[in-house]
Amino acid sequence: MIDLHTTNTANGYKVSIMLEEIGASYRVIDYALPQLEHLKPEFLAVNPMGRIPTIVDHDGPDGRPLTVYGTAAVLTYLAEKAKRFLPSDWRERTRVLEWLGIIASDVGPAYSGQFTFGVLAPERLPWAIDYYQKLCDRMLGVLEQQLARTTYLAGEEYTIADVIAYPTAVVSVKRYPGDLSGYPHLARWATLVGARPGVQRGMKVPR
Repeated sequence: MIDLHTTNTANGYKVSIMLEEIGASYRVIDYALPQLEHLKPEFLAVNPMGRIPTIVDHDGPDGRPLTVYGTAAVLTYLAEKAKRFLPSDWRERTRVLEWLGIIASDVGPAYSGQFTFGVLAPERLPWAIDYYQKLCDRMLGVLEQQLARTTYLAGEEYTIADVIAYPTAVVSVKRYPGDLSGYPHLARWATLVGARPGVQRGMKVPR
């Protein structure tokens, strides 16, 4: 059994999608971020960073519980455990891990900055909003170029690179720029990935 500490954000959906895709047995512990529930002592005892999503695999290596935090790390761990969605071929595997890092380290922070300065900030700073919106545009352009060449993000097979990218494409993009009408290849990919039953179930967690 896996405990999934999460909430209904783009990052949270990435892990619930993966758990559904591999058919894992898991229990959802939902947190209300505006009420700072993720900073309560009970959760900080699980993850001192106070960040979600986090999983606790009660059947971890050697049968002992293992806590994993960080979306890319969680997806890699689950892929390794299930032996799915992460190629064994060295070259193909490297491409998947590369795109996993791009989404986690480049695309995700671009949208976090856009949300912070465009939505949360009590004072609107035009230069900051413009900076992050242009950065998001550039990130979407990179994804569009890649998906003009390949069926899925890292190649011709569905992998954890697609799992980590999909919620950003359908949740964060709704905020900015609003839709994928200017990115036909990205839109084609989002429709393809979104048709998967595991993805559809994962996007409803927590309910």
